[in-house]
Amino acid sequence: MKKIVLAVFLATLSHAAFSSSLQDQLSAVAQAEQQGKSEEKKQHDDWVAERNRRIQQENQRRANAQAAANKKAAEAAAARQARQDKLDAEASQDKKRDQGYEDELRSLEIQKQKLALAKEEARVKRENDFIDQELKSKAAQTDVTQSEADANRNISEGGRDLMQSVGKAEEKKQSSWFD
Repeated sequence: MKKIVLAVFLATLSHAAFSSSLQDQLSAVAQAEQQGKSEEKKQHDDWVAERNRRIQQENQRRANAQAAANKKAAEAAAARQARQDKLDAEASQDKKRDQGYEDELRSLEIQKQKLALAKEEARVKRENDFIDQELKSKAAQTDVTQSEADANRNISEGGRDLMQSVGKAEEKKQSSWFD
């Protein structure tokens, strides 16, 4: 019987506790549900915030990578342009040097032609001197020949005159009485 009394006592107590507790329990369940929903919403918001943060980080990383790629591309383009400018400058210098060399060759060729022309003019002027010299030489040879001819003639005439004188002297000697 003690057991029954104890059970009835506990049942009454538990009924009072149970009835007030049920209200509290419903309230607690509603509060737990609300808290669960809040926790779920908070977790969802945290997950969304984390996802947005990761997306933003990924976007930032992509933007940084794109900026780095753009910077590299710009540096490569600048390096290519610098190499091209250097090649263009060298080509320009080579062209100027070649043009200067060709100008100098043309100048030398013109000087050679001028010297050849001056040489030819001098030779032509000297040609007249050579012709005059040759004419003088021929005139001198003619004079020598004329002089030899005159000398031979003079010798011949002298010999003839001598012979005529000797002959006249002999004739006189022969025709003279006193010999």
